[in-house]
Amino acid sequence: MWEYKIIDSEKAEKGGFLSGRTIQQAEDYLNQLGAQGWEIIDLDFRMDPSMPGGPTHFHGVAKRPK
Repeated sequence: MWEYKIIDSEKAEKGGFLSGRTIQQAEDYLNQLGAQGWEIIDLDFRMDPSMPGGPTHFHGVAKRPK
């Protein structure tokens, strides 16, 4: 049995923990999910081309055993 989590930075509240983060901050967040047992099964990044290294927005799906 699996448990799923939707990750969508554009759905985060303004100034939320996912919204408009740098690549490093996004990696740190994803590593936190991994430490909690989440496995990312699909992830799509969109970067702001006017700012090298961020901010970035992303969405995807994670799963872990229930």
